[in-house]
Amino acid sequence: MQDIGTWGLREAEPGVDDKTIAGVMVEYLEWAHGRLLELYGVDDPPTDPRLVCQSLHEFRRPHGVLLLAESDGRPAAIGALRRLSDDVAEVKRMYVVPSFRGRHISSAILDRLIAEARAMGAATLRLDTCRFMSDAQRLYRSRAFAERSRYEGSEIPARLQQHWVYFERGLAGGG
Repeated sequence: MQDIGTWGLREAEPGVDDKTIAGVMVEYLEWAHGRLLELYGVDDPPTDPRLVCQSLHEFRRPHGVLLLAESDGRPAAIGALRRLSDDVAEVKRMYVVPSFRGRHISSAILDRLIAEARAMGAATLRLDTCRFMSDAQRLYRSRAFAERSRYEGSEIPARLQQHWVYFERGLAGGG
């Protein structure tokens, strides 16, 4: 477990952490969809919590990684990685619970996901983010991610793509 002050960051345990992870993912999706409605008039309801729980397998080894940050047994943040192809991985569902923001938890999660993608043998790491998530975009740029066009395998539907920004970085070397 990596310490983040009084925080811990660890890989989520299948069957043990599923309900917690799904709960934070649903909170993230509801927050993001609320902002999409407020800022862009997009009324696209969030995913059913049962479906979120059922989809966790795509972020589990050997084709992914699912991370959970905690403090005193409370979920503080999540982050996931999934393989898009043999040499491409994708960061998904990075979210810090609002009461835990400003403590560099997202930096620790992203750094760990980059390391995990390298360990999986990925040469390229991609991600997508809503246009309004400027703090997240700053973090991604600070880790050498550059904007790119939409990529194959992105789960963002065509009707929403205009509200998203896509990023990519190479994983060769240590940078």
